[in-house]
This record gives sequence, structure tokens and C-alpha cells, in this order.
Amino acid sequence: MDRRIGNPAQLCEAMRVTATDGPARGADLIYVSNGRLNFVLNASNCLDILRLWHGGTNIGFLTKNGLYTANDDFSRTFPAGMLYTCGLDNIGAREGFKIHGRIHSVPASIKELRADEKGVKIVGEIRLTELFGENITVTRTVTTSFGSGKLDLHDEIVNNGFKTEKYCILYHVNAGYPLVDDGAEIVGQFDESIARTPWAEKNIGGMFKIDPPSDDIDEMVFFHRQSVPSVAIANKKLGKKMTLTYSKDTLPCLIEWKSMGSGDYCIGLEPSTCWLDDYVVGRDILPGGRVENSISINVEDI
Repeated sequence: MDRRIGNPAQLCEAMRVTATDGPARGADLIYVSNGRLNFVLNASNCLDILRLWHGGTNIGFLTKNGLYTANDDFSRTFPAGMLYTCGLDNIGAREGFKIHGRIHSVPASIKELRADEKGVKIVGEIRLTELFGENITVTRTVTTSFGSGKLDLHDEIVNNGFKTEKYCILYHVNAGYPLVDDGAEIVGQFDESIARTPWAEKNIGGMFKIDPPSDDIDEMVFFHRQSVPSVAIANKKLGKKMTLTYSKDTLPCLIEWKSMGSGDYCIGLEPSTCWLDDYVVGRDILPGGRVENSISINVEDI
């Protein structure tokens, strides 16, 4: 016990709230503070990370849609957020599949929520099921320590069914202004980089450079392989750096989404089991089998 405090919420807090107005109405949210990081988890959507601030500075990217609970066209409801999980049936755009798959739209059942003077731990369960189809559980654990600039996310994917299932998953981590700004850069050890489109190929020489926003520029996507599973966005002018690390054994691919359009200004860093669109290759998960994925987001002053 610490004689200096009577309520541990002074140091670390996790509070469940329900949005009551506008397109976000009805969303089940969890506001978290650890004394350095403030972030919002969206229990209505897979326990994804909707917002993230470090010392009061915004780190993530929120689309002009914002949080939108209605089931509508992807481009009109995609919030991005700090983390938008894609899968398990699809990532990217493929005929006959929902863009980026179903998992983000599945609510999480909160199994544990703990906040004390040491830190915060939140556990949610996401069930992906279908009559005559799959029976998969994703147990997601989000943790952070008091005073830390780091949060850890761990997923345990279990096949509860009686036949082998195919799955793919992509962790769509999205950074925005003011971390993403002219002069910032993407930093990491890249062993191989491939452009997704001819437009991206034309601009591959500047794939790690963050440009000022443009009123008339298309998005670009690059496929990377890393021997060291770590990538960062460093902004010396702002004095902050965000580093993303991930479990390379289960997430061998890193996808970069470079969106430099005015109002849609974002860098997406996306550890994944495979590439997008027609390059999607499902991985087998046997009956009773389990797979564990981890990502960490660490923000620090530089």
C-alpha cells in the first residue's frame, strides 16, 4: 500500500463508457490512463485501439468518418484509429469478401478489467462463428504499466471446431498528425520491399520519407520483409518516436500504407500473416489448435 494515495485511479485508470450521440451512439468504449499514455479501446469492435495520446500529443490517425457504429459501406465507416484489426477471413479487397474481413465488426466480451497502481490489464474475447462454418475464439489481452509509454497487445487464436480452418490476420496500426508530418521518417531494417501498384513503384524511392499533405495524390502501399521485426516513425521536430514491434514467427509480413492526401494524412504500419488482396494466403489452424500473435506500441520522447 502507498500512503501517498487513497485511490489507485490517480495513477492508472480504466473506465467503461457508452457513447450517446451521433454516429458513435451505442459504442462500448474503455478509456485508459497510465500516467503517460491515454488510450481508448473499442469493445464494440474487437477491442481495437481507437485513440492514443502520449503526454497529451495525439499519435493515431482518425478518418473523417470517426467512430461509426452503423453497418455501411467500408469507405464511409472506416475509422482507422490507432489499431484496426483485419481478418480472419480476408485482408484487403477480394471479390466475395468484406473489405478487411469480419473481425473488426465483432464485439468483444470483456473477461477481465484491472487497473491499480502498477498498471492496467484488459482481456476481451472475440468469437467468430457460423452455422456449418467456423468456431474460432480470439482472446485479446491489452496491458500497460504505470508511467510507461508502451502498450502490449497479445492475441490467442483458438480453433474450437472439429475441422481445420484457414485464417489470415493483419494489425492495421495507423499513425497521424502531429507525429506524421513533413520531415518525419519511417525507420527500420528492411530486407526486401515491393510496391503494390505501378503508382507505388514509381514512388518507391521515397517510401520511407513523409511528405507534406497534397490535395491531389493517391495512396501508396508497399510490402516489406524484416529480419528484425521493428519499425518506427520518428519526428525530430516534434520530439517523439513511435516504435512498433511484432511477433515475426506468426506475422512474417509488414505492409506500409502511405496516404499523403490532405485530410487523409496517415502512415499505416501493418504486421500481417500474408500480403493483401489476391495475394491472401490462409494459414491452417487445426481443430483444438492455437496461434499466438503479439504487437507492442511504444512512444517515447527523443
